[in-house]
Amino acid sequence: SSFDVAVVGAGIVGLAAARELLQRHPSLALAVLEKEQEPAHHQSGHNSGVIHSGIYYTPGSLKAKLCVQGAALCYKYCDQKGIPYRQCGKLIVAVEQDEIPRLKALYERGLQNNVPGLKLIGAKEIQEKEPFCR
Repeated sequence: SSFDVAVVGAGIVGLAAARELLQRHPSLALAVLEKEQEPAHHQSGHNSGVIHSGIYYTPGSLKAKLCVQGAALCYKYCDQKGIPYRQCGKLIVAVEQDEIPRLKALYERGLQNNVPGLKLIGAKEIQEKEPFCR
């Protein structure tokens, strides 16, 4: 057999690249090569399953922009395809008093990166979300 394109790796990146290639060029003869027995069985199968928000990256950086945009696209794709997910959020906690300025700086960074759904909460709201968090 001969192919126009071969994508090496049937993880999330390889399969997403193959899908995009076929959507843009439906007549391509495309092969996906994978060393494991099943797709997403190597690195993609060992990740945390978290869709990152972009809160940690330098404001205006390509990483920040792609993270925020990618998260929105991922949720949209899941909605369109009926793929279930749980958007439970993330709790970033200042344990010591001297960590509060860093927490506020992280919050500001998230705002600058247009990360949706950010809010600062106090001890009472933290306890409602995570009763064992101190």
